[in-house]
Amino acid sequence: MNTNKIIEIFKSEFEFIENKFIIIEEKINNLKASQNEFIYNPGVYIFIDNNLVIKVGRHFTNSRKRALEHIKANTRNELFEMKNLIHSHNSKVLLINLKDNQEFHWIAAVEIYLEQKLKPLIKTKRL
Repeated sequence: MNTNKIIEIFKSEFEFIENKFIIIEEKINNLKASQNEFIYNPGVYIFIDNNLVIKVGRHFTNSRKRALEHIKANTRNELFEMKNLIHSHNSKVLLINLKDNQEFHWIAAVEIYLEQKLKPLIKTKRL
């Protein structure tokens, strides 16, 4: 699934609050150095490799930090190991981050919705 389709799915459900979010797309290898204004905000992260959704998750304070932790910790299952993303030229992360840190309550709803719709290879254990 490409990033445009993922964004379309997000907007179809959350159009009424879409203006509260900023969508950031980064190659995995560029994520750590990204200087985007909202990169350190609460949000939902979606890992994608070759148009395949690998993992959906969220962090209530810093989605970029949590996304990087998955690679460092090599989050995995029987189908995929996230450390492999750093070797792929087609891997990227989509961050759907809040503009206002105080509105972090929206993050849980966005994560749950996208987890169900996108059906990632590595499922969130809490759902």
